[in-house]
Amino acid sequence: MLLKVAKAVSSLCFCLFSAYAPALGAVNLYLTEVAPFAFHKDAKDAKGGYDGINVRIVNELRRRSGMPLDIVVVPSARHIVMFPAEKEAYSISQSENFTDQDGSVLSEVTQFPILVVAQRGAVLKNYEDLIALSMDKGIGMMRRLSYGTFGQDERVKKVEINTLENGMRMLEAGRISGIVGSQPAILAAAEKNPSANVLGPGLVISYGSHVMRVRPEFASSAASKTISATLLAMKNDGSIARILDDFLKDPKAGLSATR
Repeated sequence: MLLKVAKAVSSLCFCLFSAYAPALGAVNLYLTEVAPFAFHKDAKDAKGGYDGINVRIVNELRRRSGMPLDIVVVPSARHIVMFPAEKEAYSISQSENFTDQDGSVLSEVTQFPILVVAQRGAVLKNYEDLIALSMDKGIGMMRRLSYGTFGQDERVKKVEINTLENGMRMLEAGRISGIVGSQPAILAAAEKNPSANVLGPGLVISYGSHVMRVRPEFASSAASKTISATLLAMKNDGSIARILDDFLKDPKAGLSATR
């Protein structure tokens, strides 16, 4: 009799373990390697750990939700290819990077002003000034991003750039008239280049957001619901706002919220 009970308990334990085994395995969460959202702590050590706004948000998300998420930080071009190729995976990136077919949006994570910045001395007080400024050498804009309706506005001449750092160098050399990007990313790119000293006026043209996405077939999973609920709680209790504030005020980050 005891033997039968032992076998029954053993069988039950095996079934329970089998049922929960998939949840025990870590799932990839992709971040784009761009400051100040995710970058190497030590620029001279490519094998070092990562820091950044999104890295800190994910660390807090993992701590509070208990979800086994593996952070995978890759350049934008690889992020765009690798995330949709996964069966089950998550991503935090600019909302325009993916379609709903690539990944379902679970939650908005952060929102930032989208700026066009020009060289010192340029006139950039309103949108009409922006149109006139662009007619000279164009406004540098990252591929795949539209920044609201800006990307489709044919009145603004645009030039495709690979990275904001590259755009900053082009702006400093006078090859483009301005550059568009999120406020934190532009500040971070400026800190990496001597071009910070040549930056002049900036104009807010819209607001962009970073969102948490999941591969569509897992949008209704228990894990996705937990992640979505945890992010919402982090927004509501001010945790994400505090991460942003702490990061932007951190002298080691080399950034200032405003100039």
